[in-house]
Amino acid sequence: MAKGYIVGLITITDPEAYKPYMVQTSEIVNSYGGRYLIRGGDKTVAEGEVSFDRVVVIEFDSIEKARAFYDDANYAETRKIRQNNSVGAILQVVGFDPT
Repeated sequence: MAKGYIVGLITITDPEAYKPYMVQTSEIVNSYGGRYLIRGGDKTVAEGEVSFDRVVVIEFDSIEKARAFYDDANYAETRKIRQNNSVGAILQVVGFDPT
C-alpha cells in the first residue's frame, strides 16, 4: 500500500502567534502515526521559483491516514492558527507504490 503525505509550502507571517500551531499539530500528527520527514530546514531552489519560506512533509502509512489527520476535529481548530498567521498551500499526496 502506498504511503500518504501532507506537504506544506508556508511563509509564516507572525512567528510568535504561529508557535502553538507547531506544538499542537505535532501531537495530532503523532496520534495518527505520522512522521515528519521535512519540517522547515534549509533549502536551495535549484530551478524555478518558490515563493514560500518553509517546506513541511509529513508521512503517513496511507493517504487515508493523511486525510483523517487533516479532517480531525482537533486539527480543524488548530489549523486556524496556521491560516491566521501564515500564507501557503497544503497538499495531500499519494506516495509511489512500485507494486
